[in-house]
Amino acid sequence: MQKTLGLPPDYDPVVYIIDDEESVRLSLEELINSLGVKSTSHESAEHFLKEIEEELIGCVLTDLRLMGCNGIELIKQLKSKNYELPVILVSGNLDVSVAVSAINEGAFAVLEKPYSEQELWDHLIAAIKYDFDHREDCLWVQKTAEKFSALTDDEKSTMSLLIEGHSNKKVSHLLDVSQRTVVTRRKSIMEKIEVDNLIELAKILTELELKQAQLKSDVIVISE
Repeated sequence: MQKTLGLPPDYDPVVYIIDDEESVRLSLEELINSLGVKSTSHESAEHFLKEIEEELIGCVLTDLRLMGCNGIELIKQLKSKNYELPVILVSGNLDVSVAVSAINEGAFAVLEKPYSEQELWDHLIAAIKYDFDHREDCLWVQKTAEKFSALTDDEKSTMSLLIEGHSNKKVSHLLDVSQRTVVTRRKSIMEKIEVDNLIELAKILTELELKQAQLKSDVIVISE
């Protein structure tokens, strides 16, 4: 499955199935496993949360109207535990208010019964790809942000002016330092961020800001 999706072999996703009907769980497990994806099943959200591992990789496929903790409450519980796993909610009686609540809580997708196997598979693939991309983005943002955090306050001030397009001479005047100091700071900035020029520096800073903003938003899909 990793080869089909272009995912690395060390990324081993699991579909965590939650449904209070055993026949549904068994059917979903059989289908998902036949497609080359691992799965585990749980009879309730409480059971899933009790058995939860330190790291969850893949996605959650859960019935919305579970006894006890329902699908939306499960999303809240996962968020409170700092899990960012995409959650696909399934419901046989989907109304607008429920869909809106699911969206507001950050459901990755809301799928209404009856659905085709292909429709379910498309949603699972999208969720798994999202999970992998999200992990990669988070790792890149963390490492890149650490590089910028290593800059001194003086280097940050110098960087901001250089990115705005000011010359070394102008920056030295604005910061009331020598041009030699500006050149020294500029070299240090390039080495810490691991770029060769200001164009690359501006590009990576813009990408960092965009990814940070993107990671705060949710991807929502509603199927009828």
